[in-house]
Amino acid sequence: MKLSRTRVLLSLLLTIAVVSGCKENPTIAEACVAGPNGGNPVIIVGGTFSPAIANELFLGNAIQAKGYTHCVLELKGAEELGDLPGTMNVLVSAGALKFFVEDVLEWSGATQVDLVGHSQGVLAARSYIKDFGGAAQVGTLVSLSGPNSGVDSIPLLDFFVGPVLGAFGVDCDEVAPCVQMQIGSEFLTNLNAGDMTPGNVKYYAFYTNNDELVWYWDEGPFGIPFVNYDNAKLGSGATNIEIGEMCPFRIVGHLGMIADPVPIHMTLDALAGKKISVPFLTCWLPPVVI
Repeated sequence: MKLSRTRVLLSLLLTIAVVSGCKENPTIAEACVAGPNGGNPVIIVGGTFSPAIANELFLGNAIQAKGYTHCVLELKGAEELGDLPGTMNVLVSAGALKFFVEDVLEWSGATQVDLVGHSQGVLAARSYIKDFGGAAQVGTLVSLSGPNSGVDSIPLLDFFVGPVLGAFGVDCDEVAPCVQMQIGSEFLTNLNAGDMTPGNVKYYAFYTNNDELVWYWDEGPFGIPFVNYDNAKLGSGATNIEIGEMCPFRIVGHLGMIADPVPIHMTLDALAGKKISVPFLTCWLPPVVI
């Protein structure tokens, strides 16, 4: 009898985690704050190099202020790269999310969670849903600047190998997510095969045309190249919104997607099942351009 694909992937990620000295998931007490509104617990899945505090400071506190039970989960980091979040295979982070969701559901008594992913955290959340049987446990997925169709190698090299990992003397080929997030990678080809939005999950993809990481070179009229940002979309099965559609001329960067009041307001609308609509005055609050 053949092992199911899920069991094979779980065996793979556990092997990778053991060999790489992967840290255990945080406890519920460390990662979660109970809220009074009784809705699905919200799990924020952080991005590359992003510690829990960076996701808690603005996004997490805004979710808490609305009365949601919420938790923050960092991506898994490779021991040889200083345990920096998001430096291990995305499948390892997706499997860790599976186990974390099970802990949150048992603790909260809920039957589903909602996921808010940022950057690489979106890919871990999507892999959990598709590859690890998470569709039945997730009500809503919000993608904030997720590299859903991949990124050109130039911004990836600048992001991964430049200011952060250069000190470790590695290049992109030696850091699994740097390879996995490239356009046309085997990981993304498998993740996006068929339906990008499987199950009965409500999918939202919010992105910015000022993203320093999630972009690629496209070809316009007469072969003129231009920078395109639609690789953050999740296909026709999702609600895909660029920040400028809500607030014209607003400049929000990649990291700003977890700190700026506009994408945070959009995220809260999505979690509440409301039409995505940003108040005029919110559009004129100081932007987070980074």
